Amino acid sequence: MDPLTAVGLAGSVVQFISFAIQLISKTKEVHASAKGQTEHVATIESIYGQLMDFSVKLEMSSKRELVETSSEAVKHVIAINDLSRSCEADCRRLLDIVRKLRSSGGRWQGFRAALKTVWKAGEIDELEERLHRAQTTLTLHLCSLTSYWHNMFDRQLRELKGETRLLDARQSLKLDRIADTLKTLETRITAARSSPHLNYFSPDDVDSLERQMSNLSMLRTTVTKDHRILKSLSFDSRPVRHSSIPTAYSRTLEWAFTQPEKERTSQQGDILTWLREGNGFFWVSGKPGSGKSTFMKYLADHSRTMEALKVWSSPRRLVVASHYFWSVGTSMQKSKQGLLQTLLYDIFRQLPDLIELTCRERWLKTVEELDYDPWLVPELQQVLQRISTQDVEVKFCFFIDGLDEFEGDHVDFCRSLLDLASSPHVKICVSSRAWNIFEDSFGQESGSKLYMHELTHDDIHRYTESRLQEHPRWKELERDGDSAWLVDQITERAAGVFLWVFLVTNQLRNGLTEYDTLKELRKRLESIPDDLEAFFKQILESVEPFYHEKMASTLLVALEARAPAPVQVYGFHDLEHDDQNYALAVSLGPLPKDEVVKKREQTTRRLNARCRGLVEVRKPGYRVEFLHRSVMDFLRTREMTEFLLNKAPSSFDANLSLLRAYTAYIKTTKFTKPVDRTSFGTVSLTPLTAALQQSLAYAKEVDNNPKAHELIDEMDDCLTEMQEKGQVKINILDFTSAPAGILFRELVFNVGLTGYISYVLSNRPDYFSGFAINILGYAVATLLDRCGSTSLLFEDNIELIKCLLENGYDPNAPYRSPSLSDPDRTPWKDLVAWPMPKFPGTSCRDVSREEWDARRGALEETILLMLKHGADRRIWPGHDRPDAETLEARVSMIIDTAMRNVPGRDDKPPPKKRRSRAVN
Repeated sequence: MDPLTAVGLAGSVVQFISFAIQLISKTKEVHASAKGQTEHVATIESIYGQLMDFSVKLEMSSKRELVETSSEAVKHVIAINDLSRSCEADCRRLLDIVRKLRSSGGRWQGFRAALKTVWKAGEIDELEERLHRAQTTLTLHLCSLTSYWHNMFDRQLRELKGETRLLDARQSLKLDRIADTLKTLETRITAARSSPHLNYFSPDDVDSLERQMSNLSMLRTTVTKDHRILKSLSFDSRPVRHSSIPTAYSRTLEWAFTQPEKERTSQQGDILTWLREGNGFFWVSGKPGSGKSTFMKYLADHSRTMEALKVWSSPRRLVVASHYFWSVGTSMQKSKQGLLQTLLYDIFRQLPDLIELTCRERWLKTVEELDYDPWLVPELQQVLQRISTQDVEVKFCFFIDGLDEFEGDHVDFCRSLLDLASSPHVKICVSSRAWNIFEDSFGQESGSKLYMHELTHDDIHRYTESRLQEHPRWKELERDGDSAWLVDQITERAAGVFLWVFLVTNQLRNGLTEYDTLKELRKRLESIPDDLEAFFKQILESVEPFYHEKMASTLLVALEARAPAPVQVYGFHDLEHDDQNYALAVSLGPLPKDEVVKKREQTTRRLNARCRGLVEVRKPGYRVEFLHRSVMDFLRTREMTEFLLNKAPSSFDANLSLLRAYTAYIKTTKFTKPVDRTSFGTVSLTPLTAALQQSLAYAKEVDNNPKAHELIDEMDDCLTEMQEKGQVKINILDFTSAPAGILFRELVFNVGLTGYISYVLSNRPDYFSGFAINILGYAVATLLDRCGSTSLLFEDNIELIKCLLENGYDPNAPYRSPSLSDPDRTPWKDLVAWPMPKFPGTSCRDVSREEWDARRGALEETILLMLKHGADRRIWPGHDRPDAETLEARVSMIIDTAMRNVPGRDDKPPPKKRRSRAVN
């Protein structure tokens, strides 16, 4: 029984006590039958019926078990339950008396008089006193329980308000309703306690109290679910790109809101007019480095944008959401999933009431289940589609920057954006480089596009002038000569590329620091190429030759990094030049904070010296990123790749270097955010899991290198010790021992490190023995899942299965799965049973030849592997096929038969020539 249920029980007790006290004290006539009864005369029958109702209610309520709650609440819940049992006993005694009175046929002046015919006077007084005492005691416990409930919700309200601030969610209405209800409860408690004579709770009071407490509970659950879903949509790198984009320089880009129509060319759209009146798309394009991202950030954050959009949305409410793709960032920063989660997060934090309306399936889950329910792209698309099509008196404007930095099929992606903007309630401002796909999709209307490099001439002049004037020596040069010439030359040569201007002014400011004369500054400027890539190369060639080797290895590491790495990783990478085994030798344990700060500052300065600002450390998070995407594109050209490899140490491998550096970083970092493992290989996204997944991704690229195996062993060994010392916290359901080791090995398996797995199983055959699943069965199930989806990533699954079979795993080994009906499954049974009698899927009309052959090949290759390693041929459907000469032919024939039954296909594609595998 929880406190809320106890209040409901108290309501039944109060009703019984009130009824019984009135019954005993009143003197109206009581008849044994209803014959000749008036409205002022009660019947024994009606009294009996009411007492029976109370008896049933009290009996049922008092039998409820006590649920876990605080010790403060427990004593009051138990006391109320004890009172209900005492009242239940009195109710039964009264019922016994009423049964006797029913058969007597008498008539009495009042029920008390009727009682005297069967009870002694002392017994009646004792009952009346007991009832009054119960009424007093119940009121006191109800006050205390309500006070406990009030304090608990008051504390939770403060927590919810704190969460609301962190999430930047607009929950004021729901939180105000909780606060108002708490104030009403507080007033009632104060009134009951402050009265000279105890202010008893009436049945109506208790009923109102129960409703208020129930409403509080529901409101709390609603807000908590809102917050859980909002949290699940957010991710660590979500705000990073926005914060790393430079803010527009003072008094630049103002033309977006002030430029008169007559200054526009016929090829340039008017963004202000579109914001106020337009629909569909507005496309911002321009040269690399022309300031597209800065402009998108300027628009999305500017108050004038909001004012203009409100003209468009009126009388509906306006919601603005933005996303900034980043090709050198995390997978979420360059994926469709990251875009959808960011847009939904922005929408829901502004309109939390939409969460329950549009996340219907997810809303039905408990708060606890929501913590372990990752989002998938189809669900995200469905939710956004519901938002765009439902009439919710809202209009939406989305700002999406860097479409060219999206990692995926740009044709499909553009089509999905066009579908989204077809809603009359949605319009989208996008930016990208001037690629054909974007020109075709968004650039057909001249009034709805602009090219940044054609509009920023005055901005560049103003920016250049300000950057140079900020240097204390500039005023001296202004007195000495025509300093304005430098500003004009930079403005003209920039051709609208802000990045070029930034780098040039940096060089000139360095010259001012070195006391260059105006003539020397002119020479500096004339020596700088107009072409951005040629300028990058010049910058790198200016690095002192002594640093060339470290410069090259640092840039190669930055190019290979799958996401911006913490600056500490680059600090550890430096150690590799003196000791390639440093990651194994570094002591396990978190570095002191002052040492972390010191090393971070040292590494930042070294990066500046070696890379001349082409990579930089960005806050928050202190992660190393390229100055601009165009730097990365330049360094990936064939010429620059050869340039860097020639200067790097011999046999340098960036993936192995990253694996070393991440191993050392993990060993020396305290990860405070707990990791929750919800299913095999599925973990919450935290700094620790991100670091582990990054490490293992690099390990996969060097999977057959013994040095990589040593580093993976080191991480495996260290994680368990880190868990014991509190350096990490890992929660795995149903595992109480060595959760860190279990988690790490699941990640190793899921990444598909077959080289390492072969190595470790040859030395430690029990490596996977702690798993709660059959590891070979899991590998087969994963392969079959991928065969039943659109994924074509079969190679890793097949290699894992081959690796396990070659290291002694038995395809015929039975295992039990409580969730499935077959108590004695085997990996081999799972494989041969799955594709018969038909290939999975609801419709395969759109399956391409590539998909068809890939699925067929994956199944065929896996069946042959199993048979080669002793799979029981007697339970295989093709073991008795005499019409095929070889085992390979029989396997092929069985799969052909299965795939002819694909729903939606009348025939199968013509057979494709496949290589034959010998099977013993």
